Amino acid sequence: MFDAKTFKETFLPYHGHLYRTAYRLLNNQADAEDIVQDVYVRLWNMKDKFHEVNNFQAYATTMTRNMCIDKMRSPAYRTSNTGVTEALKYEWTDAVEQIDQKDELKMVIRLVEQLPQRQKEIFRLRHFNEFSLDEIGKITGLSPVNIRVQLTRAQKKLREQYEKMNRYENR
Repeated sequence: MFDAKTFKETFLPYHGHLYRTAYRLLNNQADAEDIVQDVYVRLWNMKDKFHEVNNFQAYATTMTRNMCIDKMRSPAYRTSNTGVTEALKYEWTDAVEQIDQKDELKMVIRLVEQLPQRQKEIFRLRHFNEFSLDEIGKITGLSPVNIRVQLTRAQKKLREQYEKMNRYENR
């Protein structure tokens, strides 16, 4: 059960993200602020159903996006000076960017797999699992200096391979 304090602690950190999502779709500051406010009201009204939700940020973002689309479909919005086609263009562009980011991530993961075993292990612990250098040291038995050296080498090799692949693709 969500009380007011838990609700604020859970959803207020997402305010900036929700606002940017709404603004990107509506291309209007006042409308974006209104949508985010409406999202918070809806979330508060359904707080008893949160036991069904696994990812609160994704849930709030989807709600924001759907409310923006509903607003863009409304006759009042269509006749206003903010164009629906312009807003939909931003949504489409965002979808294309997300696909590009997923492809880039897949390429980086493939490059990480090609690293020497020790560098791969340390890189994964640091960047995928977000362990501190001390935690990595306890896991691997290496000193922080050795870990930094291995990370630097791995990052340099990844950067070189990434740039090489991009040069090849841009030909």
